Amino acid sequence: MNRRKKLAELVSITRKFLEQERDRGVREVMQHRVKRSPEVEALDDLATSTKDCQKCGLGRTRKNLVFGAGNPKAELMFIGEGPGFDEDQVGLPFVGKAGHLLTKIIESIELTRAEVYISNIVKCHPMKNPDRPEMRGNDRPPTQEEVGQCLPILLKQIGIIKPKIICALGSPATRALLNVTEGISTVRGRFYDFFPPYGNFGEPIRVVPTYHPAYLLRDPTKKSQVWEDMKKIKKALATGGSLHERADRK
Repeated sequence: MNRRKKLAELVSITRKFLEQERDRGVREVMQHRVKRSPEVEALDDLATSTKDCQKCGLGRTRKNLVFGAGNPKAELMFIGEGPGFDEDQVGLPFVGKAGHLLTKIIESIELTRAEVYISNIVKCHPMKNPDRPEMRGNDRPPTQEEVGQCLPILLKQIGIIKPKIICALGSPATRALLNVTEGISTVRGRFYDFFPPYGNFGEPIRVVPTYHPAYLLRDPTKKSQVWEDMKKIKKALATGGSLHERADRK
């Protein structure tokens, strides 16, 4: 791919993200930077301390570390498994096709991306072939070692943001947070108690697993199940994070 084509692709990816954020996106981020709330300051400090991370091999092959984006005081967090090609190019989470679908999922419960916080269990792009970072379709799930090195960053993000509910997108994110062994089809749509190791929490955060948007692109028949899960989350948010349907952690 020549330089001009790469630039055009990067502009296209960025434009798509900004279109998703145009209601509040850039303006909201600028306002947060000026106000410097404690959450913004803490997240900025954490991002600065991790931007040069080389604790695992992913740090040596990434183009950009994808820290996370959204409301630093969000009541709802979405957590995926790791950045893909598009995210690695721009340093922002969920900006490709799966990201576009995630935006629709968020909007289905009358929220915007600027009102939630989006992150991943690993911050760098896991590739099947690290020698071909320019190649699309080069994604893979992160290894246990990679998750182990990166998970403390996510847990600190959670401790700073203090969401009421976390929506875990897919099996890797669900396993990392809840240490469950069942597949996503078994655990999805249920509420799990989660006490992060960072931050002071009098009550547990509610974690609701559901299918990853990338999986929905491969199997659209599961979209109706995700919609049912989102309705439960919306209802729980409306009641201050409380819920009736609860599952015990393993």
